[in-house]
Amino acid sequence: MSSADIAAIKQLRARDETASKAGDYATLRSIMSDEAVVLPPGGKPKVGKADLDATFAKLSGAPKTHEVLEYRFDFSEPEIIGDVAIEYGAIVGTMRNLADGVVSSPRYNALRVLRKEGGQWRVYRTMWAPGG
Repeated sequence: MSSADIAAIKQLRARDETASKAGDYATLRSIMSDEAVVLPPGGKPKVGKADLDATFAKLSGAPKTHEVLEYRFDFSEPEIIGDVAIEYGAIVGTMRNLADGVVSSPRYNALRVLRKEGGQWRVYRTMWAPGG
């Protein structure tokens, strides 16, 4: 496990947090592998480039319903095995519903597999579920 890889993975997390808070779907798509699999809670799996491109395009065009006040990862130190890394923990957030002003603070348990592609770490598999 190299300290350069750990630093690069932490930078990936930081880009993910910043883009998620801002609703920057282009950046969120860019940190994902074209071969990624996304398993959202209660939703249909998103598999591969075409599915991911369509999903992020749809999200980009959707009307904004919430203001994200906080979005952060509370993850374990990644376990790196060659060009694959595994991390788990929680996604913690706070958001305001733009229609009624109600603030909520969802928390999700998450598991991610990252893969080093062309020298860059990308999200390769990800899943999350409501949790405490």
